Amino acid sequence: MKKYLYIILIAGVLSSCFKDKGNYVYTEHEEITVTGIEASYDKISLVDKITIDPVVTSNKPGAEFKYWWGLYETSVQGAVPKVDTLVRTKAIDYLVVQPAKGWVLVFGAKNIKTGYTKIVTSNINVITQFTRGWYVAKTEAGKTDLDLYLTPTSAIPGSKMENVFSMVNGKKLNGKAHTLRFYQDYKALTGTSFLNTRSLFVVSDQDASVVNIGTIKEIRDFNALFYNAPAVKKPDIVCNGSAAFYFINNGKLHSIYNMSANSGQFGIQQMVNEYNGDYRLSKFFYSAGFYDPYFFDELSSTFYSAGGASLQLNNVNSSATSKLPAKNNNKKLLYMGYKTSSRAVAVFQDKTNQNLKILSLITPSASAMVITADTLAASEKLYNATMHTLFNGDEDMMYFVVEQEIWSRNLSNRFEQLQYTLPADETISFIRHLKYTVSADLAFNYNYVAIASKKGDSYNIRMFTKTSGNLNPIPAFTITGKGEAGDVIYISPSVSGTTYPNTL
Repeated sequence: MKKYLYIILIAGVLSSCFKDKGNYVYTEHEEITVTGIEASYDKISLVDKITIDPVVTSNKPGAEFKYWWGLYETSVQGAVPKVDTLVRTKAIDYLVVQPAKGWVLVFGAKNIKTGYTKIVTSNINVITQFTRGWYVAKTEAGKTDLDLYLTPTSAIPGSKMENVFSMVNGKKLNGKAHTLRFYQDYKALTGTSFLNTRSLFVVSDQDASVVNIGTIKEIRDFNALFYNAPAVKKPDIVCNGSAAFYFINNGKLHSIYNMSANSGQFGIQQMVNEYNGDYRLSKFFYSAGFYDPYFFDELSSTFYSAGGASLQLNNVNSSATSKLPAKNNNKKLLYMGYKTSSRAVAVFQDKTNQNLKILSLITPSASAMVITADTLAASEKLYNATMHTLFNGDEDMMYFVVEQEIWSRNLSNRFEQLQYTLPADETISFIRHLKYTVSADLAFNYNYVAIASKKGDSYNIRMFTKTSGNLNPIPAFTITGKGEAGDVIYISPSVSGTTYPNTL
């Protein structure tokens, strides 16, 4: 009986606090709907505007809104991104002035009667005229510069900008152009912090520079690329590995460990052994991106791998099944390139018997490298090749140059075939397999064999498609310009440091 008395008392207390007026109203949750804002936009800085007039509605009658638009950067590291307010109107008509990178556009609509706010975001991919197109590193009168071939709707160029490096930086690089490398995570000083920056390395045989791909403005010149600039300026290659960037200058290796904070400067040269012996690394190397790269010492004819945080090159051992030793094999490396993520292809020449040339398939491994040895006959075209390229992920073939001719070789059955003959008044300067397969950029995807040549004081880069490993007889298009082409690379907002294999 007591139990029921307690319940009655509690009910009486509640009834004294809340007067039941008999008017029951259940408020419906407010829903604000915003349409007319796309999920993402591509905008060219200093050219394009963000022009949007969204439709905003509420399920609450008589809603009155106030609005605002904001923008914040997506790649801020070590800090909370700051939202910059652009306008406080429903419609926006804003000229994009932000640098080329990823941004987030924010739209807010607040019902001032209820206080309820709806937030909508959209990705803004800010690009510049420099962030999409074919870059050609070229040499004129002993100096290196860049030409840019713009590609507005596909990989086929629509227009050209000459000498963009010197146009922006007021200088050219000394020497003959030979290498272009792109990385999205090279560190450059932004404000007071070193942040990931989409950067292009431009390398000649006497100089080097790294530029911001959004502006082509130089981030560092050769001397500033190193904590202590080498006494001899003789750049060979730039590449990356699983956790570092690497720079070979005058045959010596320098690195930046990229898995921790850094200033974008390469350290002192790595030692080859604990005695700091002499060595000279070849410009040919193998790097799969997620492994430490492999290099070849031309003095000792020995393979080494390299870690970015180390001060010394790592020894490489041979498998019991290897036909050539990884150490002291008495060979000169004529070529080595990336074929797959687990295989390299090399051409060697014996140092004692220079008539002996060998084609090798290499399975990289620090503990058990396997090197095959297929002796080339003097009658085979590959025996006299001067330039080479491998098909990245395509047919098991390599292309190579013999005087004015482009030949193919099937790596499985040794079959060689003439693919193309250049005019007698042209000299071939390089050959590359260039492949771009990015799902977010389908309209610009391509698969070309690029053949660059010099004719008089001009260059031609013929871009060929291929069918079943054979060149189609007429190039898809030809890039032409002044000087001699040393390298070519396609850049887009979707390109990263792993888009293209590290190879020559």
